[in-house]
Amino acid sequence: MTPIDAVLVGAGNRGRYTYGGYALANPDRLRIAAVAEPDPERRRAMVEEHGIAVDAVFDDWRALFDGPRRAPAAIVATGDTLHVEPALAALEAGYHVLLEKPIAPTAAECVRVVEAAEQCGRLLQIGHVLRFTRFYQQVHRVLESGRLGQLVAIDMKEHVAHWHMTHSYVRGKFRNREIAAPILLAKCCHDLDLLAWFADEPARRIVSLGSLSHYRADRAPAGAPERCSDGCPVQATCPHDAVHFYVDPDPKLARIWPWTDVSPDPSREARQRALETGPYGRCVYHCDNDMNDHQVVNVEFESGLTASFTVQGLATEERRTIRITGSRGELRGVFQDGVIEVSKHGSFEVERLEVSASAMDHYGGDPGLLDHFTDVLAREAYTESRTSGRISLESHLLGFAAERAREEARVVEMSAFRDEIAP
Repeated sequence: MTPIDAVLVGAGNRGRYTYGGYALANPDRLRIAAVAEPDPERRRAMVEEHGIAVDAVFDDWRALFDGPRRAPAAIVATGDTLHVEPALAALEAGYHVLLEKPIAPTAAECVRVVEAAEQCGRLLQIGHVLRFTRFYQQVHRVLESGRLGQLVAIDMKEHVAHWHMTHSYVRGKFRNREIAAPILLAKCCHDLDLLAWFADEPARRIVSLGSLSHYRADRAPAGAPERCSDGCPVQATCPHDAVHFYVDPDPKLARIWPWTDVSPDPSREARQRALETGPYGRCVYHCDNDMNDHQVVNVEFESGLTASFTVQGLATEERRTIRITGSRGELRGVFQDGVIEVSKHGSFEVERLEVSASAMDHYGGDPGLLDHFTDVLAREAYTESRTSGRISLESHLLGFAAERAREEARVVEMSAFRDEIAP
């Protein structure tokens, strides 16, 4: 196929390595034609890796979109709270937009962006990559087949490994509400998107419980300093020691995430220096984080189908599990294991479906998302987008309504919530 040209807004981890990496690996499908990135080192890397012309390199997305349209598509990969304005500018300038999740840090802004895309007649595709993994596509095929009968209950859990929780949601760039959406959107919007996809009907009401119970100052070991490199008395036994986690790995390993967040230079010396001054060297009990480290969400859908979703950030290892029960059978699965079991009521036989995939690139979800995006654009089949803004809006509303329910300790009626945020 003729490659799709795209401008890239934000050349951080997702922008450079996911979207830029896909373009390098698939030059017949995607080409980065311009970049807007405030960090000079990141801009320089994109220019060198993609051969971007000097007049197509910007330190501000406003300058990019103020000029002539340089490509049919724009990829917006800025920080969580910085999606809205560049997405709106790109749509107004005539670009089809691939937007990193979440759409926006508030429900009303999500609606604003989605409706702007529809008014402009442009494709807005959201980066819900798990829909494009072989595992969850297989789950959806089982549901579509009707083998489980009428769906009665969905139970999904995301166990976030402690190192991932501390890296991203305690020390890192999603650690508090000033710089990120609530954890249900910053981390779990993929899961909520899957839940909405599998239920395939509007939610009626929602409740939620959760809090930040561990990664806070009153849980700190006695004598723990502000930074792990400042002589912590429990450093040798602390599972959250930054020096051990960020400095010990070989420089070859440090060329990938999460170590690339700490220092673009993978040498141990550079990583050590970064810990002494940067956010990733802080004690996890002395950070400015306010993200919940555990939360439960319960949803009742219009048909009476009920669903529960749990996230917790103290797991030993990453795990996403799913159990869907219907009137005729049941499905059980573990995402990281690539194993799905399907049983039929009244039978002892269990069908085992194995879906192998590498843990890299979200188990194939990243390239799957981009394959789909470039295919839809190449065929001008914009209505076939599986994660359009309108489709993705439902999961975002679930997340914001759940957070409202948690904060106010009440049941949130979804019809009233939708009316409240409507423009």
